[in-house]
Amino acid sequence: MPYTAEPIAPDIISSMLNTQWDTNDSNIPEPTFFVPNNGLNPIRYDLYTGDYIIIKADSPALEESPIGVWIYGNRMTRVLLEVATRQSRQRLWDLMKEIRRIVHAQMHLLSQYQRIQFVNFQEIYDDTFRIWKGRVILELLNSSVLLETTT
Repeated sequence: MPYTAEPIAPDIISSMLNTQWDTNDSNIPEPTFFVPNNGLNPIRYDLYTGDYIIIKADSPALEESPIGVWIYGNRMTRVLLEVATRQSRQRLWDLMKEIRRIVHAQMHLLSQYQRIQFVNFQEIYDDTFRIWKGRVILELLNSSVLLETTT
């Protein structure tokens, strides 16, 4: 059986957002997308230069539910997007709206997954530094897929 790499969801989401971000119609400047690759390097960003979206695996990163006699199953991968801006609360919500628009437009177009869906948005305000932050949860789904039986 030929080797097939396991898809890395945060990288896929970063690429999708980067290529689909629409600065013309939405008039929202494209933020900087950042995917941390390990826990050793601290995440640092300068909100004076623009908005940031940090994309990482959520918990659980992968969930698998067998169907019937465990030959097929459903897989769900969760991705967390941490959105940050210095501009305003409205900018935060506009960034979330653009993420949601892209997810809805690309719902069935990712080759590694059958469907991507926008799950929720949570607003977080840091009064100390006048920074508006939010958390977006996305789910990438594969339903009724053959579970691996060989290495």
